[in-house]
Amino acid sequence: MSTTKAQAPIKKHKHDKILDNIFTVFAWALVIAGATGGLWFILFTSKNEETNDAQVDQYVTPISARISGFVQKVNYEENQFVHKGDTLVIIDKSEYLIHLKKALADVASAERNVATTQKNKQTVASNVDIKNSQLEVAKVHVWETEQEFNRYKNLLKEESVTGQQYEHAKAQYDEALAKYTEMSRQINAANFSTSEADSRIASAQTLIDLKRAETDNATLYLSYTVVTAPYDGWVGRKLVQDGQLIKEGQTLVSVVSKEKWLTANFKETQLQHLSLGKTVKIKVDAFSHKTFSGRITSFSPASGSRFSLLPPDNSTGNFVKIEQRIPVRISFTENEDISALRAGMNAEVISPN
Repeated sequence: MSTTKAQAPIKKHKHDKILDNIFTVFAWALVIAGATGGLWFILFTSKNEETNDAQVDQYVTPISARISGFVQKVNYEENQFVHKGDTLVIIDKSEYLIHLKKALADVASAERNVATTQKNKQTVASNVDIKNSQLEVAKVHVWETEQEFNRYKNLLKEESVTGQQYEHAKAQYDEALAKYTEMSRQINAANFSTSEADSRIASAQTLIDLKRAETDNATLYLSYTVVTAPYDGWVGRKLVQDGQLIKEGQTLVSVVSKEKWLTANFKETQLQHLSLGKTVKIKVDAFSHKTFSGRITSFSPASGSRFSLLPPDNSTGNFVKIEQRIPVRISFTENEDISALRAGMNAEVISPN
């Protein structure tokens, strides 16, 4: 019995020693792993610049209504691919077609007014020519009666004619002179009418230009009843339905472009190791098993915070210094299959130094 009791503490001591060795080995393994990881991290970060503050980008263009009216037809389905110029939405054009017809009628009326005024001017000009001819005849008649009057005046002094004959010659001369004066005044009045007709023509022509401008405006508004895609891409959510009343400026649909790129926000201290044209590796969170390649195409002219609605102002001196990030545009290489990528997907960018 005493021998058995003596062996029990010995076995327990050996068991504790084994556990201590296991914990020691495990601790050293953790130390070595930590040191190795730290060394790898130091070596990796010294050879690479990376950021996980990156997203896939595409142009997202909201298409807004330029006029008010009822939706006649929606020609797309959600997430459908469309080509530039494809009709997306048709707005009822009845009201705008009436405006165009009225504008065209106003143009036709103004043109007829100009034509009538031009004819009146031609008639007045023709009358002026006739009156000028009559004026020449009256001028000759004045000269003849004046000569006759002067002869009778001289003969009266010699008492070779009677006073009645002299008075008759004088009356004929006065009558011819009066007709000549009247004819001159009529010609002046006709010339004034011609000038007035010219001004009316100019005014009517201006009215035509105004009506044509209104026609162009009505045509433009009529064209707004057909909403088309601005470029090749995908449409988003269907925001309107057939028969819905829409207002000017209301968003009808958003179109997402085919063009894709990556916007990576690097720390300002990392920019010294980045340059235009530099090749980078891209890992998208949605496809973690695949690595894409890209190339730096441009740097933002300012930090992201400077483009915010209320940019920070450090001029007061009371501020907390925060490391800024600069947006960097990265294009995917041409041979990359990026059809599955979507705007807004998170990504990680690694740039070797």
